[in-house]
Amino acid sequence: MEKVYKHTVMIRILHWAHAISMVLLALTGLQIYAPDSFRLFASMDWARYIHFIFMYVVVWTFVYKLYYVLVTGEIKEMIFTFRDLLEMPALAAYYLYGIFVGKKKKDWGKYNPGQKLTYFGWLILFPLQALTGFALYWPDFFSGFNTALGGLGYVKLWHFCITWIFVLTTVIHIYLGSTGSTLMDYYKSMFTGWEKAH
Repeated sequence: MEKVYKHTVMIRILHWAHAISMVLLALTGLQIYAPDSFRLFASMDWARYIHFIFMYVVVWTFVYKLYYVLVTGEIKEMIFTFRDLLEMPALAAYYLYGIFVGKKKKDWGKYNPGQKLTYFGWLILFPLQALTGFALYWPDFFSGFNTALGGLGYVKLWHFCITWIFVLTTVIHIYLGSTGSTLMDYYKSMFTGWEKAH
């Protein structure tokens, strides 16, 4: 079967650095948010320390990825448009039914409408997540921002809710990664760069 080169080395490095960072931020964040319910790390100090380190890693991977897609022009393929919105029912029909009965997937280009919605949504949500995180870490410096959102309790709530959006969309992303030409094709492509053509 013919293979297509889909992911450059830099995209793959950024993908894995970002993915590892997001997982560790979510896990340490759960312990910081609810230490009595989630004791995943040795202590609260360790949870905060790891959270702090990977906060910077994820910010830099995001900034570099944004720079990369702008410079290479890949951003044009990621923007969610009204046409993509109209294609969402067909996409949902394929993943909820068509894929299980052997229907051929429509060629939506490098990113399908669901991926565009997710990735473009992440581009908007990530700065908000970072801002609320910094506001919680440096409450005095961000006092005006915190007051505008109704206080630290609401800032914490926003940060927590956005985290769950990331977690849920990541779980869906991982599941959809199994829907390539073979079960492992998309996963392998994030290591090799090559994907089997449909």
